[in-house]
Amino acid sequence: MAFATPLAFALAALAVPVVVFYILKVRLRRVPVSTNLFWKQIFDEKPPRSLWQYLRHVLSLLAQLLLVTLLVLAVADPYFSWQLLQARRIVAVIDNSASMRADDGESSRFDAAIDAALATVDGLRFRDEMAIVLAGSEPEVVVGMSGHAPTLKRALRSIEISDNSTDLKPAIDLGKRLVAEHPHGQVLVFTDGCRKKAEENNAEPDAAVSYRVFGSADAGNVGITRFQVRRSLIDPLGYEVLVAVRNASSHPVKGRLELELAGSPVDILPLDLSPEGVFARSLEKTSLEGGTLTASLTELQIADDDQEDEPSEASKPETDRKRVINSLATDDRAWAVLPARAIQNVLLITEGNLFLQKVFEANPLVRVTVQAEFPDKWPADGIVVLHRKVPEMLPPGQVFVVDPSGDCDAWKLGQPIRDPIVTEQDEASTLMTHVRLDNVVMPKARALTFTNPPHALASVLSGEAVYAEVKRERGKCLVLTVDINEGDLAFRTAFPIMVANTLGWFNGQTGELRQALPTGSIAEVELADDAETEESAFVLHNPSGDSQPLPVHRRAAAHEASNGDEEAGAIAESSAYLAVPPLNKCGVWSVARAASGEGESPLAELAVNLASDAESDLRTPAELITKPTNHLAASWFSRPLWYYLAAAACLLALVEWVLHQRRVLT
Repeated sequence: MAFATPLAFALAALAVPVVVFYILKVRLRRVPVSTNLFWKQIFDEKPPRSLWQYLRHVLSLLAQLLLVTLLVLAVADPYFSWQLLQARRIVAVIDNSASMRADDGESSRFDAAIDAALATVDGLRFRDEMAIVLAGSEPEVVVGMSGHAPTLKRALRSIEISDNSTDLKPAIDLGKRLVAEHPHGQVLVFTDGCRKKAEENNAEPDAAVSYRVFGSADAGNVGITRFQVRRSLIDPLGYEVLVAVRNASSHPVKGRLELELAGSPVDILPLDLSPEGVFARSLEKTSLEGGTLTASLTELQIADDDQEDEPSEASKPETDRKRVINSLATDDRAWAVLPARAIQNVLLITEGNLFLQKVFEANPLVRVTVQAEFPDKWPADGIVVLHRKVPEMLPPGQVFVVDPSGDCDAWKLGQPIRDPIVTEQDEASTLMTHVRLDNVVMPKARALTFTNPPHALASVLSGEAVYAEVKRERGKCLVLTVDINEGDLAFRTAFPIMVANTLGWFNGQTGELRQALPTGSIAEVELADDAETEESAFVLHNPSGDSQPLPVHRRAAAHEASNGDEEAGAIAESSAYLAVPPLNKCGVWSVARAASGEGESPLAELAVNLASDAESDLRTPAELITKPTNHLAASWFSRPLWYYLAAAACLLALVEWVLHQRRVLT
């Protein structure tokens, strides 16, 4: 036996005052009396003390000394060597993925897993240690190695279920690293053991890993596994919807898929899914306003022909039949954000160019005004398109210059470019989305010497930019140095797409596709140059209505200046953006200003869906359910010795008090 705190034996000195108090005699006080007859009578009635009367003083002393001994030993914290040799190191991996929301019985799988983990904490022995790892989109250590049961239980109860998909392997690997080479180390995985999770994480048996499975082999589910929307590249008012529904059950299922846009019905599609069947459809619709597009599964039930084959299934109540085929509600709905279309005013200054005029007039979202001369006052809103003629000072606001024929405050006109062939494009820019210029003939393209280094969108072999974003403080500006009347650009599909991208860029749209994100994703929201950048200026609202502040980050960018009048050098710029944390709940998240009014539209909306085949398939392999597991249980001697010594001291003190009150010990 060894002691954790040997210095505690110094407290044994407390036995000295206990003995001293028993040895000391109380000095009697002399009092004169008139006669001793009464005292003689009392002495005769009480003969001298017996051996037991003397002995009970010694027993009382021994009881006090035993009490001190027990307390000293408890403080010294004794332990046996076998307690150290057989101490266990356990890592509990908790699966809080969306499939754990499934209800196979009276409670969800997640609640059953937490209850089992709490029972494991109760089964810890003295010197055992346990850590808790959360198997989310990224593994997270909730509590490190600890033997304090209340801390472990609080941590388990604080874990919240998410709508994320889960990869158990990184969490299990992290658990193995925490266990290290401990001879009695074990990783306990509390999961539902769904089919694809089991295939990915249970392929190679490992003695150090044990599964606590909470699921059912016959659990069925029908869920939306894909849902995306984008604006049409052909119809300015149109949009395309891609949706997929999977029947992850052994029963044929019938039901409906309902689509709503901003609360208004769009379409209702009947579903007739065979076992393991997939419904996938691409739909084309039109809308000017846009909004939140919602897909919902309704009236799901087992098909009648299957009910005839399995009368036991048909005899079940309707609620039980629906539970068999739809145990998870998280993937019954999906969301997507459709950007709204805005009417744009375009002022075209040209002496006559049918290509430019028609490419803008063909867009039903554009109101075009054509005139040959510069107006007396430039419009405050809309886009100004300058064809060839440019003023000495470009107008403020949004300006698109095509084939400039003169100098202005932003550039000086250079010589024609010899054999202009585009060799480099900025593929990351939204202005070049679905645009290819490398095979376009561009005769009479001219070089420009810019006052400020531009952002080149398309460059030729010699390095000159034929399509560029002009950097200036008075508004956005694009310049295309190609003569549209020459060459074949006006006859290519790249030209109307380029114009459509330009209109969207001027209108502040970052792209026609606002992809719905899978749960657990992180995102970035770009801020305009004039946006407020205080730390508390923006907030993130989740689908439940809760909000959290979003810090503002800055991204530095540098490019080389190639201005002939200035020395080439690195020019650094920065752009502000918001880093959105992992989105772990299905629905529409929104980013807004902290001081935004009730009717003000948010800066960005992010649609988040489960969209995971692995999470929608709730069936647990039968071999995992019947697989024997090494359950942890504590013996009767699960607490440290000091606990029992302290309990014995308390019991002894209680016994002595009772005996003293009954005049057995004095």
